[in-house]
This record gives sequence, C-alpha cells and structure tokens, in this order.
Amino acid sequence: MGLEKVLPYERTGNSESDVTLMFLHGSTMSKGGLSPFASVFVDYNCIVFDLAAHGEAGGEEPDAISGFAEDVEYCINQLREQGVVKEKVILLGYSMGGAITCEVAIRGKISLNGIVLLSSGADLNNYTPLVDGLKPTPAEDFKTEMIVDALYGPDTSEEDKKRMKELFLSTKSADITGYADLMVSNAYNNLEACKNIKIPALMVHGSDDIIVEPMAAIETWKAIEGSQLLMVPLKGHGVIFEDTEYIKDKIISFIKVCS
Repeated sequence: MGLEKVLPYERTGNSESDVTLMFLHGSTMSKGGLSPFASVFVDYNCIVFDLAAHGEAGGEEPDAISGFAEDVEYCINQLREQGVVKEKVILLGYSMGGAITCEVAIRGKISLNGIVLLSSGADLNNYTPLVDGLKPTPAEDFKTEMIVDALYGPDTSEEDKKRMKELFLSTKSADITGYADLMVSNAYNNLEACKNIKIPALMVHGSDDIIVEPMAAIETWKAIEGSQLLMVPLKGHGVIFEDTEYIKDKIISFIKVCS
C-alpha cells in the first residue's frame, strides 16, 4: 500500500535554489542522523526524510528496497506539486538510503538530475558480511550499539569516534526497526539493472568500510556508464561524518555537472 501523505522531513539550506538535494538515511537511523551532513550544503534546497517507520514517520516498514523507493517517488512528486522543490532534483542516499536511491534511478518513474550513493551500492547482498553475521541473532535481541563501533576506519580519531557514536545513538530508530533495515538492505541486489541508469552518478566510499565493503561501490561504478567514484583512504562506513568538508566539495563539483 502506498503513502497517503509526504514523509516527515527537515528542510535546510537555500529554499530559493533551483536545485534540490534530497537525502535518504541509512539502516537504524532517522533524519536526525543525516541532517548534520545535509546542513553543510548551504547553497541548495535540502530535504532530509524520515523513511517509513523511522523517526517521526508512522506506518510499517516496507519488506523490500523497492517499497522504500515507491515511497520516495511519491514524496518527490508531491513536493514538486506543492512547490517545495523545483524540477532539478539530486537524490543522495547513505547506506540503505543509497540502495533506495539506486532503485529509484533504476525504476525511472521520476525525473532526477543525478544520484549520489554514500557508503552504499547496488549490491548489498554480497558485500555486507557484518549483516550476514547478525542473522542468527533474534530480532528482539538486536541493539544498535552492537554495530556502532563498525563505523570507524583505521584513521578515525578518538574524538570523531565519540562524536559519531553519540550522533547515531541519539538519533536512531527503534532497534527492532534497525534490525529489519539491515535484513532488507542485505537482501538487495539490482546490480545488473544499473547498466540502464543514464543520469550522472557518484559513489562515495571509505576504503576500509566493513559494514558495506568497498567493492559494493566499485561494482556499481563499473555498472553505471560514465559514473564517478570517490574512494576515501583509511575511512570506514562513517566517512561522510569525518571528511565532511572534503566530500562536500567533491559533491558540489558533481552537482554542477548534473545541473
């Protein structure tokens, strides 16, 4: 069943911009976890959603990435009709949100100017061994705290570790929802269909990511003709929360190509 109203969202940046950046959070998260990253793009109209069953959003969690994608398509269309966003839209998804972003682009039901996959890829089934290891854990026993330390790379400072841990745990969704997220993400593999994506695409990944292995980004980059890959050395799954300014500048360069 589709949505009947737009998902809850936070709006930051320049509401008058003709380019809208729409951000989709990852597994276990809510919009509050991704908002600090979105907030650095001050020149653009930025929208950060709570996905269904997360944060302030009600409803049930979709049982597949395609269900989340359908929700996002509905929201983009509605916000365009309301004038909240203009025609130029770039979709940026972190982790699970990256898989959703990829799926929206594959489906091709709405017009996008570009996509950015942050610590993600089109195949999360073969490149998420940490989630594979969680499958024997009963859903009701899962705690987000069990995976937070996997966000870091070998170059992550103690200060960044503390800051990221506080951010993820203070803005997380219910643990049972987070577990469902991880299982839905782990089941996603639409790599072959990526060859049909014809819009600009950028993959951003940490070279030492152990939650979504770097090959997920590399294989997606190979599959999407003309796409770009930014691999940040010695960083993990939380790379966008560490090298934020550097990644922001690279994404802005990409946006200029898209728009």
